[in-house]
Amino acid sequence: MKEQQNFNTLFPDNLISRDEAVELLFGKGTLDNNVQIEEELEVGNIGAGLDWGSTQAKLLLNPGLYWRLKTLRISLNREIRLTIDSWDLGIGEEAAKEVARICIKEKLASPSAEIIPHLEAVLKKDDLYSEEFISNRTVLQSLLELLLTDSEREKIAIAAA
Repeated sequence: MKEQQNFNTLFPDNLISRDEAVELLFGKGTLDNNVQIEEELEVGNIGAGLDWGSTQAKLLLNPGLYWRLKTLRISLNREIRLTIDSWDLGIGEEAAKEVARICIKEKLASPSAEIIPHLEAVLKKDDLYSEEFISNRTVLQSLLELLLTDSEREKIAIAAA
């Protein structure tokens, strides 16, 4: 939390808005590249694809938000993996994780107008960002429920079968 306060002291006026930062993070093609990097590593490194590319310089104009966006992405990735692991699917587990990751990637690549306010609300909750990951699984699960539709949950279940 002190790190967050230091960012705000160093950069008291955020040079880009939260909406602009959300667009930079979730803009078309950003997550495709990040997931591809993670898949190529084939070691389950959930942070490997977090290269913001040309948007990184702009996100660094708002370093507190940049840090929160990165933490949120890592945490959502981690939460879906933990959730699927808890289902004890056996051989279907990896297929279910892959389909879930693709579904989430598609939603975050182009968040709907209904999802963006929820993303922003999570980004504004100071108490969530005191650790490396967001430890409040209820918040993450609620966000995942919004991101994944019934048909996407069905795709995950079919992949696991």
